[in-house]
Amino acid sequence: MALFSAPPSTSRLDLDRSRTPPTETERRGGGGGGGLGIHGWSHRFGRGHGLKSFWYCVSVSKGVSGPRYSFLGLQLGSGRTFQCLKSWRVTEEPPQPVPPTRSSETLLRGGCASAAAARGRRACLWCGGCSWTRCTASQPPPSAAYLVKTSGTAMSALSSWLHRRDMQHALREMKIEFAPRNVPLNRRLQTAAVLQWVYSFLGLAPTCIVLFLYLLFTRFWLVSVLYAVWWVYDYDTPSKGGRRNPYLCGIRMWDYMRDYFPIKLVKTADLDPRHNYVLGFHPHGVLVAGAFSNFCTYATGFRQLFPGLNSYLLMLPLWFRAPFFRDYIMCAGLIPSDKPSASYLLQRKGGGNAVVIAVGGAPEALDAHPGTYNVLLADKKGFIKLAMEHGAHLVPIFSFGENEVFDQVGNQRGTWLRAIQETLQGFMGISLPLFHARGIFQYSFGLMPYRKPINTVVGRPIKVEKNEKPTLEQLDTLHQHYMEELSNLFDEHKTNYGVDKDTYLNFTILAAYSGVLKGTGSSVLSALQDLPSPFWPCKSKMEKHLQCISVLQWVISFMALGIAATALLIYMFCTDCWLIAAMYTAWLILDWNTPKQGGRRSSWVRNWTVWTYFRDYFPVRLIKTHNLLPSRNYIFGYHPHGIFCFGAFCNFGTEATGFSKKFPGIKPSLATLAGNFRLPVLRDYLMSGGICPVNRNSIDYLLTCNGTGNAVVIVIGGAAESLNCAPGMNSVTLKNRKGFVRLALQKGSDLVPVYSFGENDAYKQVIFEEGSWCRLMQRRLQKIIGFAPCVFHGCGLFSGDTWGIVPYCKPIYTVGEFESGSPLQCQKVEEPTPDVVDQYHAMYVKSLQCLFDKYKTRFGLKESDLLQIQ
Repeated sequence: MALFSAPPSTSRLDLDRSRTPPTETERRGGGGGGGLGIHGWSHRFGRGHGLKSFWYCVSVSKGVSGPRYSFLGLQLGSGRTFQCLKSWRVTEEPPQPVPPTRSSETLLRGGCASAAAARGRRACLWCGGCSWTRCTASQPPPSAAYLVKTSGTAMSALSSWLHRRDMQHALREMKIEFAPRNVPLNRRLQTAAVLQWVYSFLGLAPTCIVLFLYLLFTRFWLVSVLYAVWWVYDYDTPSKGGRRNPYLCGIRMWDYMRDYFPIKLVKTADLDPRHNYVLGFHPHGVLVAGAFSNFCTYATGFRQLFPGLNSYLLMLPLWFRAPFFRDYIMCAGLIPSDKPSASYLLQRKGGGNAVVIAVGGAPEALDAHPGTYNVLLADKKGFIKLAMEHGAHLVPIFSFGENEVFDQVGNQRGTWLRAIQETLQGFMGISLPLFHARGIFQYSFGLMPYRKPINTVVGRPIKVEKNEKPTLEQLDTLHQHYMEELSNLFDEHKTNYGVDKDTYLNFTILAAYSGVLKGTGSSVLSALQDLPSPFWPCKSKMEKHLQCISVLQWVISFMALGIAATALLIYMFCTDCWLIAAMYTAWLILDWNTPKQGGRRSSWVRNWTVWTYFRDYFPVRLIKTHNLLPSRNYIFGYHPHGIFCFGAFCNFGTEATGFSKKFPGIKPSLATLAGNFRLPVLRDYLMSGGICPVNRNSIDYLLTCNGTGNAVVIVIGGAAESLNCAPGMNSVTLKNRKGFVRLALQKGSDLVPVYSFGENDAYKQVIFEEGSWCRLMQRRLQKIIGFAPCVFHGCGLFSGDTWGIVPYCKPIYTVGEFESGSPLQCQKVEEPTPDVVDQYHAMYVKSLQCLFDKYKTRFGLKESDLLQIQ
């Protein structure tokens, strides 16, 4: 309640607007009106505070009928600033005030004034939030003991006091708690150490990429060029144990980071350095602070607790593709979180290597909320299989407090935010939790973690016998044992670190079921088997858009990337960036024959997430009918061509449909027009997917000089066949195509017919009659430029009812036929006769027809549909 009751003001003055100075009568507070000229005074404050209204009693004067009291009301306006309300007078003496409390809605405040106020008037002041002080000069009337006589000095002092007192109070009201000035230097150094770590984790990689590109366009371009050369030479180092720097791991900065939280490593059992280990770290948290401090630095004493062991923390492979940043993280013992990198360390003889895996990974970070104990483990068995294949012992680790150092915006499963986060995580490989904690100089908001203790407990090792090909039952048994040990580890130590004894570890199930299983872990597998079949909702619009974009980028790349890159290269010769064009041209000349010598396949490009969206757009499916022996070479005859060979590219130019998993030991190479490899940038893009030129030299190299296990995929009908593709047509150009059969006989390679049901349904085409001038023009252009200019259309980018270059969403099923001991198992014949070629060609045609007839009804065709051989 207000200390003095007063009528609300109806007239407000504009902010920061000066009024006419008060008259002498008003300043003296004399007679009649007795007013005090303070109407136009106002003061602006910062944004964000939530102060209540304040009434300021600023003067008392003698009037004709008695003492008059003047008040000034300050109220929080809609613009988050203080506005001045006009003053008014009351003739009744106010009651004796009492000291206000912090819970009061309205506080009485007198403005600070010096004892030597103007014209000898004395002033009383309220100096703080908990005491009242009377002036010690001539005794004022009791009723005025807490009222400040107005004067120019008093009002100036009031403004100064408001700067100091009300701003502090406003910041307290908006919950901004600033760090005190007298923070010890040691704590400031701890904050600085954690700040650089947070920046390194969130911003250093983008900064390094921008710096690398920026230097290319400055006089320091040679730095980036030299680093690029070093990068190519050193590209495989992260997957071969990295390059740990003991000095960097042991610098004192990491001790400050350890003491910031603090972080402690707790040992429960010895680890024999004669063995290799797979350490499962739980939970992931937001930034994995505990895992980094314990296993990438020497701050918590890992070397002393476990002598003879070297720890290697696995990190997302994409971070090792950032220039400069890759070298920084390798110095701390970080390696890519892929199977080749982990296997390289675990297969070392002599032991002493500990691979640390944050098993929950990026998806688990989305569940890292304070007070939760969820681990994404129920369907994570890859690390179990890795340990069994190499005979590495498993060690469960639980880090108490890992989820407490950051707050995260609510993102429960099923919300739109969680759907976006999971979609982006699937697309980019990293999760994007919206987290916050404290700041550098204040404790209210920011990206600095809270000072909450993190206690990382290393459990007892689980002995694992080496088994290079474990069965599913063996994996399930060991996986269940691991979950039991992790649950027991949590239960044994939870009360030591502030966790309630009735709290249990939650094993989160991903993909199979959106939920958690609570308990000790002993019955998790049986509970999984009892779960009902999940209901899969339709694809979200976001996912559908990503699929459409992934297909569109491939179509545009195939149609325009080579031409655009050629034009850009020529243009750059006429600019200040001519040196880049000259260097690429020199590289192009040096690398000219690479496409003919097996190309330059990149497993990273073949495994891009964009190709999974590409696959799911149609969708594209690869159907395996029989095994292929890695000890043989193969020629796959692909039918039909279609417009863009979507099925051939997705199945054999990427790993989206799992070719390498379905046919282990077989390396596919899709053959395409040799002219594409004369275009800059496009040639490198195609080679990275394992695509090669469809000419004799290239195919000879793959089938003769590249060992066994090679599968050359040739679209037999070629450009001529694309002129006849249309929805519903089942026609292949094969009758006079016998060169691939002759080649298979000369190289002793087996022939595998492959048919893609639905390949012709991706686009609609205007098919001109044979003999028409349009068809003659298409044939002539095909001979000149190497490919047939088809007149086709699909759907639009934003609507399926409009025309565009986006293909229709029609399923594509690719089926191959191969049986051991069949006549298509070609024996090597250096100079096959035409009769032998015709014989094998007829066998191939018959096998293709059988393949079509066997699967046509399964994939939507009628029993009466026939394959037309042209």
